[in-house]
Order: sequence, then C-alpha cells, then structure tokens
Amino acid sequence: MMMCVLLFLLWVILNGRITVEICLFGAVITAAVYAFCVYALGYHPRHEKKIFCCLWLYAVYFLALVWEIVKANLAVMKVILTGGEYHPAIVRIKVPLEENFSRVLLSNSITLTPGTVTVEQLGETYLVLCLDKASAYDIPTWNLVRLLKKMEEK
Repeated sequence: MMMCVLLFLLWVILNGRITVEICLFGAVITAAVYAFCVYALGYHPRHEKKIFCCLWLYAVYFLALVWEIVKANLAVMKVILTGGEYHPAIVRIKVPLEENFSRVLLSNSITLTPGTVTVEQLGETYLVLCLDKASAYDIPTWNLVRLLKKMEEK
C-alpha cells in the first residue's frame, strides 16, 4: 500500500495544487496504476517490505556509484589530457549475483561509469567494452558488487 501513497503524492506534487477534484482523480488514477502493476507486472505488496528494509543500502549504493563515476571521470580525463596509455578491450567477466534486479543495476552502473560499457549480460556473465583492460577485471571486486550482494541477502 505504500506504493499507492507514493503514487498519490507524486500526483499531487505534479499537479501543483490541491483541490477536491484533483484528489478524486488522483485517487482513481493511483488505484488504476496500482492495479495494473499488481496484475500485469507481477508486483506484490510484500516487495515493498524488502525495498524499505534496504532503502539505506540503496542510498549507500547511489553514493558509491557517484564516487566510482567521479574516479572513472578523473582516470579518463588523465588519459585524454596527458596522452597516457590505455588498452581498450572487450572483456568477459563473471559476477555472481542471483537476482535479475541486481544484475541489471550492475549492468547500468558499469555503463554509467566513464570508460566502460556493458555490451551484453547473460546470467552472471557480462561482456564489457572498456578503455583499460585491467579496470574491467576489477569489476567483480567493486564496492558496488559487495553492496548488491548485501542487498540480495536481505
């Protein structure tokens, strides 16, 4: 039910004002979107418990991702500005994550980090295009991977 409350709050915020008409339409639209999520997308209220249980871990993950992006930006800038050596490669790595959500989150995190792009992800195997071959092999030991594993345990 927390999703309904959040959807309704989003509705009110996006409308910018509160009237009886806006609240009634918001309640109907919120109920319809929630019903669609439950019946068509397989959403279940028990998922909310896991999300709120790990909310602080998601915040830590976001901050760690921002830090990794900053570090990668600096490394790429160093290569560009100093003409340093780099060894581009397409590397296949294996990261043992069990949940699809964690795998997709890691794939997107790799792509968001400058100098790396996830080309393909099949199960635990990732095909990564990277600016420096050595940095791609460090991905399974990333702090982000440890955080994802911790989220999967909860």
